[in-house]
Amino acid sequence: MTNPMQFDPDRLRVALDNGEVVELDGGTLVLGGEESPSVVLRLAPWRARSVARVLEEWSAVSRVFHRAPRPILTEQELSRTLDLSASVLGDPEPTMPLPRGDRTVPSRQRLDAVAVLAERESRLSALQRLALVDAAASWLSEPNGGDQLAHALLGAACTDEVTTEHVYLALITPPVESEDHSEGISS
Repeated sequence: MTNPMQFDPDRLRVALDNGEVVELDGGTLVLGGEESPSVVLRLAPWRARSVARVLEEWSAVSRVFHRAPRPILTEQELSRTLDLSASVLGDPEPTMPLPRGDRTVPSRQRLDAVAVLAERESRLSALQRLALVDAAASWLSEPNGGDQLAHALLGAACTDEVTTEHVYLALITPPVESEDHSEGISS
């Protein structure tokens, strides 16, 4: 057993004032085929939404000052995923968008659909997966044939029919015991 008083720089945990936790847990990510150490950030839903907004604004500014050597131009996919996650956990949108039709796809179902795409369509980037799910969810809110258009869009982007069906079902099927407190987020 290790000495509890011994400092381990690979497993560092820092709790912040508002309950957030930043942790070096010894885990890794694979980026561009190479392993990289990871940082774990645990946030309350309202803080995740706040970070999502900052990243969204940063992404808008970064497009103005494009620097070629930077591998990631924006943080749009992280921003959008944090925003969806905050909605799933109950942090309400400051101003709830009005659905275009009679239906809004809840954030939990959108996040589930993104997860299905991440598992089954690795050729799509995170931003492409988010855009595809948001577009399909937008079509689902249309009362006249929107469900068919959403399915057609997913079918055009997915490599096989089984994946199309899984993503579509994730979008239209409410979770059994939903903890999603959101009404959906803007498309």
